[in-house]
Amino acid sequence: MALTTSGSTTRQTILICLFLVLVIVFVTMFRLGIVRGASMEPTYTDGRIVLVRRIATLGRKLHRGDVVLVRNEHDVIIKRVYRLPGEEIDHSFPDVLSQSQLRDLTDYYEQKVQKTPEGDVPHYYVPHGYIVVVGDNTPVSEDSRIFGPVSEQDILGVVVRAPAAPYSSGQSADFGTGQLPPRDRGAPSLDDERRRMMLPPTR
Repeated sequence: MALTTSGSTTRQTILICLFLVLVIVFVTMFRLGIVRGASMEPTYTDGRIVLVRRIATLGRKLHRGDVVLVRNEHDVIIKRVYRLPGEEIDHSFPDVLSQSQLRDLTDYYEQKVQKTPEGDVPHYYVPHGYIVVVGDNTPVSEDSRIFGPVSEQDILGVVVRAPAAPYSSGQSADFGTGQLPPRDRGAPSLDDERRRMMLPPTR
């Protein structure tokens, strides 16, 4: 006796297959994350869920202002791209250069010396394959001002449809005008680095 499949059963099978394909595509291209801490306030508050496109599927270059997930030692943190490979760091807000000099991090940057009548003036550039990241909540964020540039290989993904930095237009590219309060070496961290961005387990 031959068995036949009804039209509705066939449609259900097709819908289930399409659903499974969409799930596989989503899991392959995206991941979800839960923000922990205050370093990206007011853009992202503690407990906010973000959709992240995996870096391997981006198909485009990073841009200043992108919000990224970065692997930092054994943790994953959320920060904003401040400088790209080959770009100069300077004293514009949030003064990555001064903080790097204060914490002896300038060796992590490429240095070029400019000859002037007043003497040699060093300029510092982000090395190839690295980026500089900064948190939107600059007074409490631990970022490249604390640990230096991060390798592009440690970027896990880019937050989808991330809002612009919370600064006035025209200042956002350099993250406004202000300064990180000085912090003694070895002083307790104010950042959410103790309250990391917790990601659901993914394969």
